[in-house]
Amino acid sequence: MIPTWISVVGVVMAALSPVLALGGVALGSYLTRKSDRELDTWRHREETMRMVRWAVEQILEGEEAGTDAGVVTLRSLMRSELLQPEDYDLVAALTAAVAIDRVGPAAYAEIADANTEIVEGGADE
Repeated sequence: MIPTWISVVGVVMAALSPVLALGGVALGSYLTRKSDRELDTWRHREETMRMVRWAVEQILEGEEAGTDAGVVTLRSLMRSELLQPEDYDLVAALTAAVAIDRVGPAAYAEIADANTEIVEGGADE
């Protein structure tokens, strides 16, 4: 004869094992999705920074076609979904610095807000 407590443990384990398995699957799915989102964010940021580096290199080479391509790339990147909100300020400042110095304020004016005034020159001017 099987003791009563063993029967109770057997019934409880039989009832709880599917619930525990479902919980494990749900936890695994959550962690996988979280990891995929983080990887997607990393990929976007990596691609963004690769494009920024390329654009700045093109602008700094000084050739007219390269400068135009670099400025267009930075301006397009500012408007794209690829740019993460955390990186916006960095890319905007870099675009302003490079585009204003190399091309002039008109190239950057369309990126900035309509109410923003672009001022060239240092603090002593």
